[in-house]
Amino acid sequence: MAKFILNRPDDFLTQSRGRIIGTTLIWFVILMGCAIVLRVACMAAYMSQGINPTELTKFGGDPTNYMGHASWRILFHLMIIAPLAEEVMFRLGLAFKRKMVGLWLGLLPVVCAYYMHHCRVWYVLLGLVALGAVLFWLVCRFTTDEQWKDWRKKFIIPAMWVAAIGFGLLHFKAFSVLNWQVFPFALATVLVPFAGGCAITYARVNLGFWWGVLLHCIINIPPVLLIASSML
Repeated sequence: MAKFILNRPDDFLTQSRGRIIGTTLIWFVILMGCAIVLRVACMAAYMSQGINPTELTKFGGDPTNYMGHASWRILFHLMIIAPLAEEVMFRLGLAFKRKMVGLWLGLLPVVCAYYMHHCRVWYVLLGLVALGAVLFWLVCRFTTDEQWKDWRKKFIIPAMWVAAIGFGLLHFKAFSVLNWQVFPFALATVLVPFAGGCAITYARVNLGFWWGVLLHCIINIPPVLLIASSML
């Protein structure tokens, strides 16, 4: 437990699945608790100056924004689409296997355009699918499984850190207003998804991609239940 989970890509070699799940949950509770405490402390500092940072930033990730006008489509997005799309973007390639990396690079342009930029233009998406197919072929044609094994030894830990940090930074996109006045609060806010991203990344690397998706879905259950309760 002493070594931070983003520096532990090979626990699956020495630990049972149950122990890895336990480690994931313990670190998730610790990191999420610390992140929430920091966010609350940051909010208190703003409020002491007569500033409500939530009103200034209008964070789109706040589930209370959807209460009263939510739909089952929103719930489906939060429980299925968002976890799957974000796991593809940030953690599918962490397999460091030739075909999986090729699949990740192939899907990345389409997922980013459709999910991140809400592109619905069919010929643009078709072009990105073609680009993705080319990227998949290039990876499979010009790299080998042995090369990816060697690259994993060198780069898996940096890649895990990039995945977790990138996942946290993605949530800056959810702020309607972002300036230097509210940046400390925004940074404290994205520490919460970063904390979750650390646990998801560890689970994904040591248990597999679908375990990461499952944990992501579980993390999204509380806000989904909160939103669903407002629909009853």
